[in-house]
Amino acid sequence: MLTDLLQNIYNRIAQFGMSIQGLKKSLDDLNNNIEEKIKNLSTKMGEFSHEINITKDIHINTIHDIGKTVTRELKNMSEGLGLDDFNTLIIKLEQFANLSEDILNQETVNMLLSEAIDSVKLMKQSLGKEKIINIKK
Repeated sequence: MLTDLLQNIYNRIAQFGMSIQGLKKSLDDLNNNIEEKIKNLSTKMGEFSHEINITKDIHINTIHDIGKTVTRELKNMSEGLGLDDFNTLIIKLEQFANLSEDILNQETVNMLLSEAIDSVKLMKQSLGKEKIINIKK
């Protein structure tokens, strides 16, 4: 009976050992599976990161090109509308206004009026002499 009991314990230990070996094999398979999944994930993350960098550069370059094109078109449009010429005209008119203020101060106006009045008087005197000469003939 003791032999049967020892034989049963030995069989149970043997079954327990086989179960442990089966569990070890399952754990090894699980570890290999997890390792493979991590490698695949790392590879996909690397590819995804590379795609993001390529896409980022493409988008930035596209936006940069759009900005250049818009700037060029705005410049063409401003030239077509004559905005540069209009700005030049405004600057020249401002310069003319400043010169006019300098030239048309009170002293200059009084002097010009005085010369104009003197010229009119001389013309009247000249006309008066011509009339007298015409009447005598």
